[in-house]
Amino acid sequence: QIAAAEPAFDGKAFLGGAKMAYESIVIAFAAGDRRTLKSLLSKDVYEGFERAITDREKRGERAETTFVSIDDASIANVDVKGRNAQVTERFVSKLITVTRDAKGAVIDGSPDTVVEVTDVWTFARTLGARDPNWQLVATESGQ
Repeated sequence: QIAAAEPAFDGKAFLGGAKMAYESIVIAFAAGDRRTLKSLLSKDVYEGFERAITDREKRGERAETTFVSIDDASIANVDVKGRNAQVTERFVSKLITVTRDAKGAVIDGSPDTVVEVTDVWTFARTLGARDPNWQLVATESGQ
């Protein structure tokens, strides 16, 4: 559907870019890197992430995430309405995540345990626009 509206679209390149964006967003969220997030997220998604970061900071907590691997990344759905395209991706990754309180004590997760995480993220873009970048417009935990 996307290639019909935008012949230069390359599904494999999109998947590679989505994997890089996924890793960048997960790491930026943990680090509280609002600048990186703002460039990759839609306004609504950014506002939700920013609220979570601010709440974490107010509690004096620090999140740490180490990316181990992306074990699977697949396109779950494609939706094109007019010039607006959305691609929903399912990511299965392995991460080490831990949240520490102001004193450095672990309050969630583990600095030594690798966990499998499944996320379903939707990226959107206006086809034919000069800006080739896709933005994250929705997130959910997957099964």
